[in-house]
Amino acid sequence: MAAMDPMNQCKRFAPYLKITSPDIQKFIGSAKVLYGAEVVLFVATCPFTPDALQLAAETGITAVHRVMLEEWNAGEPLKILK
Repeated sequence: MAAMDPMNQCKRFAPYLKITSPDIQKFIGSAKVLYGAEVVLFVATCPFTPDALQLAAETGITAVHRVMLEEWNAGEPLKILK
């Protein structure tokens, strides 16, 4: 099996905005369908709506919000991957 190229996509949203389920739907399309990614993390600098978190969980996308990102950056293990 050939190794797949990694797919990276970064967006910085204002802290008062939220990641919505349509944002997750678009991401699913590019990450899983277009690129065939097996492990998908959606890392955001703002929170996720409950609907977005539910859709991410149902489709196998790991949602990482700002607090988790800060902890991960400080050397803490990314608890959501356990």
